[in-house]
Amino acid sequence: MQTLQRAFRLRRRSRGGTVIIECALTLVPLLALIFAFADFSLMLFRWSTLQNAVREGCRYAITFQSSGTLGQDASIAQVVQQYAMGVVTATDSPQHIFVSYYAPTDLTTPIATGGNIPGNIVQVSVQNVSWAWIAPLSGSFAGNGLYTSTPFALSVYSSDMLGGYPAGVNSVKR
Repeated sequence: MQTLQRAFRLRRRSRGGTVIIECALTLVPLLALIFAFADFSLMLFRWSTLQNAVREGCRYAITFQSSGTLGQDASIAQVVQQYAMGVVTATDSPQHIFVSYYAPTDLTTPIATGGNIPGNIVQVSVQNVSWAWIAPLSGSFAGNGLYTSTPFALSVYSSDMLGGYPAGVNSVKR
């Protein structure tokens, strides 16, 4: 009986270090998964916020409204900024918010000036908004790293056809 108790005590004493190793081997992958979920969730939140902002900017554009003394393009950029929840601003440098007008017969070349007339297509976009991952993967996988030094860039677009001018309006300052 005493030898059995002594064997149990020796076994308990020798298992103390394995608990720490097992904990480390399970905690590291668990934390990696938690950070990955947080990273992807934040990136999707940012993308959906920007998508909503350009959609609202496009809705504003087709009504030919302008805010105060601002032209239509600056007013559209201001609406996008308002709905972007601080992700982008109209005064960013380099610029991220773009408003382009296209003729329905040529959707590849934007109209330089005077394109905001009924029947044309307006495209509101937020381009090249960088997103750096919280926990980037290093280049430790046989030299073929999954993470580069440049962050992920988000670009979202929304477009619609410009309707008719509001009652009593014959043109809008771009």
